Amino acid sequence: MAIKGSIRQQNNIKTNVHGKKEIVAQTVKVNAGTISLNDLADVSTVSASDGAVLQYNGTNARFESTNVVENENLVIGGGVF
Repeated sequence: MAIKGSIRQQNNIKTNVHGKKEIVAQTVKVNAGTISLNDLADVSTVSASDGAVLQYNGTNARFESTNVVENENLVIGGGVF
């Protein structure tokens, strides 16, 4: 996922550096409308379709979308009723 940023010059910003050689951002704003689940490095939604769920694949260390949940290690606990 690429993160883009911009620095705008504002004449009313004042600071004291005190010998530091780096600038640290205090506030980061992200437009949530432009972020999707597939932007995450360890998520693949290539085969996503209606009703799909994310399932972790330990072989490639990624979450993958699937409509079929079959795994010998899967345990679904529904509670006690």
